[in-house]
Amino acid sequence: MKFLSKLFAFSAVTLSFCATVAMAEEPPPRGQPAKVTITTEPSNSEVYLGGELLGKSPIENRDVQSGRYTLIVVDQGYELVNKRVNIWPNKENKFNFGTVIPKGHVEITTKPGKCYIYVDGDNADRTDGAPLTVNNLDAGDHLLRAECNNGRSAEQLVKIEGEKTIKVFLDATKGKKY
Repeated sequence: MKFLSKLFAFSAVTLSFCATVAMAEEPPPRGQPAKVTITTEPSNSEVYLGGELLGKSPIENRDVQSGRYTLIVVDQGYELVNKRVNIWPNKENKFNFGTVIPKGHVEITTKPGKCYIYVDGDNADRTDGAPLTVNNLDAGDHLLRAECNNGRSAEQLVKIEGEKTIKVFLDATKGKKY
């Protein structure tokens, strides 16, 4: 008899636990009015919910329909967040994502070989007769400028891609004088 009562108590606890877990994983009801707030750091990233563009972050108290969705955050062409989220009716649905734009690198070779290199107007370093690698640039467009010991300069707009090193040759032998 003791065995049966212990078995019954164990079964009740197990059934209660399974019901709690099942309820916790139940998706929210679909199609009911809901509100969502989505912030990203940095801001101004494109936010998609269920394939629909909501706009640039931050998104504040946007009216949406409840349900389970895929939330995607894109910045400078890079998908930085891709998560399944539950949007509940009659509840604050707040999501905050720290996003990191991928970093890339550029290897710069110049002619003549001794030049000061500027990236987006900031002095990066000198070539001193050998290629110069500038590391950890945000993915996206950057203006490279070489001011060389012959008194001439060369510029080039480059597109940096995340996790890649691009090679650039700046010829200041025919460039304008600075």
